[in-house]
This record gives sequence, C-alpha cells and structure tokens, in this order.
Amino acid sequence: MTATPGEIHLQLRNLKNFFRVPEVDPFEGETIDLSGIDQVMDALRVQKDWRTRRAKAVIWLPDGTDDDALVGQLPRALATYCNSQILYCRRKMLELRLEGHRALRIGAIFLAACLALSTVLDKWLGSDSLLGYLFGEGLLIAGWVGLWHPLELLLYSWWPYSSDIKLYEKIKGMEISVRHGAMPEQA
Repeated sequence: MTATPGEIHLQLRNLKNFFRVPEVDPFEGETIDLSGIDQVMDALRVQKDWRTRRAKAVIWLPDGTDDDALVGQLPRALATYCNSQILYCRRKMLELRLEGHRALRIGAIFLAACLALSTVLDKWLGSDSLLGYLFGEGLLIAGWVGLWHPLELLLYSWWPYSSDIKLYEKIKGMEISVRHGAMPEQA
C-alpha cells in the first residue's frame, strides 16, 4: 500500500469512500470494508516514526469517475472530519476519566469493607485457624481486585483515544492528491 516512506496509496471506487465505508462486493472487486481514512490510519499506525515523518496520501480513482467537484473540497472536508473525531476522542477520554473516578470511589469503599471484614473475621476466628486465615486473606485479595478495574480505566483505557487524537492531527495536515487510473502495483 505504501510506495515511498510516508506515502500512502489508496484505491477507492469514488471519493466519498474516503470518509464512508464502501459496500463490500467481491463481484465488483470491492473487498475492503474500511473507509479510506481508516486505511490511512492503519497504514500510519504500522510506521514506526509516523509522528515525525511527513505523510502524504495518494487516492487512486477509476477512470471516468466524476468526483472532480469533490476534489477541491477534500482539504476542508478532511479538516472538518478530523476535528470532529478529535472532539469525539476527547469526550471519550473525559468519560473514561469520570467513570474511573466513580469506579475508584466504589473500589476504595469495597477495599475498606473487605479490610474491615477481614479484621473482624481475624478477631472472631483467630488468625491461627486455617478458616480465619483463608477468609482473611481471601477478603484482602478480593478488596485489591476490586481496585483493578478503576486503575485500568485511569491508567490504560484512554491510550487508544490519545493515539487516535495524534493520528487525526497528523492526517488533518496531510497532503492529499487524487489521481485517476489503476493504482500501480509497487504502490
């Protein structure tokens, strides 16, 4: 799909498929169920230095495609699309942060309850008994496991959205050219 470093070639049936997923029709030769922008994102993700390297997209349309009026609107449409996706990703990150804070409060209360119950069972059954040890340690483990999901939300779940924001920023400033004909094999 990529001819030179940073250059991404796409074969699309029409220019609207740059933003919209084409209908998969193997009889017509359409076998990719990704929009052009999703293909660009996938191509950028596999390049190690996509953040620093200049990127360019070359869109190949079949001969006779009447998308010339849309070609001039492509940069503005791309900026509008990327800006809306960036806003969406930021909203999702905020939602994850809020959900993480709620889950952390619940997890902390659950941990405190487990610790308190473990202490009560330790006093009641005694720490020397197997049953007291088993329930005490089990409650301690359960309390810490209750924090697993909140910590996952706060520490890791937002990473894909952050990465997508950087990708959309990169794509928004990307040079795009439209050519007619079949995409060369080496591209």
